[in-house]
Amino acid sequence: MEQQEFRSGSCPQCGHALKVPAELEKFSCMYCGARLTQPELVTQQPLAADEAAVAAYDDAAAQLAGCVTNWRGYQKRITRNDFVAAFSEYEAGCSQVVELLNTGVCAGNAERTALLTQAASRMLDDLAASWKQNARNRHQLEDDKIVVAIFFVPLVRKLQLPISEEFVDILQKQWVARYPKSPFYLGDYDSIANGFRKKFLGLCFITTAVCQAEGKPDDCEELTAFRAFRDGYLRSCPDGPALIDEYYNIAPGIVRCIDLCTDAPASYAAIRETYLAPCYDDIQNGRLERCKQRYTRMVRDLEQQYLS
Repeated sequence: MEQQEFRSGSCPQCGHALKVPAELEKFSCMYCGARLTQPELVTQQPLAADEAAVAAYDDAAAQLAGCVTNWRGYQKRITRNDFVAAFSEYEAGCSQVVELLNTGVCAGNAERTALLTQAASRMLDDLAASWKQNARNRHQLEDDKIVVAIFFVPLVRKLQLPISEEFVDILQKQWVARYPKSPFYLGDYDSIANGFRKKFLGLCFITTAVCQAEGKPDDCEELTAFRAFRDGYLRSCPDGPALIDEYYNIAPGIVRCIDLCTDAPASYAAIRETYLAPCYDDIQNGRLERCKQRYTRMVRDLEQQYLS
C-alpha cells in the first residue's frame, strides 16, 4: 500500500497551519472554510543568509539582559566551595545566547563594531528598565554589576568567539560611561577560578590583598603578625577553626569582587583605615579577642556588600 503524500502550508486567509493530501487540487480550510488550491498554500521559504543573520542578531540582543536578570542571586555563589559549579550552570544557560549573537554579527553584512555597540546598548537599556521596575531594591544595579563582571564577561571571553573581546570591551566602556561612579573591569574565568585556589588561607586573604595593593612584600611585618594571630590565638579559640574555614570560603570571592567591581585602590584603602589598621593595633597591644571581633565584623560587612 502506497503511503499517502501530504503538503503542508498555511491558509492565506486565516494563517492557520494546514496539512492536505497532495492529490487534492482544491480543498477547504478547516478553520475558516476558505476554498483553496495547492498553489495558494503559503509555504515558509528559507531565510536568505542576510535575513537569517538579522533574525539571529535580533533574537540574541533581546536575550542579553536575561543573562543577568535570570541569574540574580548568583553573586551569593562567588565562594571557594561553589563558584566553579555556579559558573558551569551559568555557562550552560547563557552560552547559546552569546553564540547566537556571534552568528548574527559575523554572518551579516553590517559593520561589526556598530552591531556590537547596538547590542551592548540594548542590553544596558533592558537592564535599566528592569531596575526601574524593581526600584524598591536600591542595590539591584550593584548586584547585577557583579553578575556581569564575574559571570557574563568571563563567559563571553571563555567562549573565545570572534566577537568576544570586542564585545566585552564595548560593554564595559558603555557601562562606565553610564555609571562612572560604579565601574566594573574586565576579568576572565581562569583568573577568577584560580583565585580560589591560592593558599592565602582564611583570615589573611583580605589582608594579603590590601598589602599587595600597597606594594608591601608577602613577608612584611603586618602580614607576619596577622598569620601568627591566625595560627596561634584564633586557631586555639573554640570557634577558631570554623571561622578560618568560613573566611577561606568567602574571602577570595570578596577580593575578586573588589578587584573587578570597584575602584580597588580606594576600596583597599578604606578597608585598611576602617578595619585592618585597628586590628593590627589590637594585635600589637595584646587585644586579641578584640581583634578577632573586629576582623569578623569586617568579613561580615564585606560579605553583605558583595556576596549578599
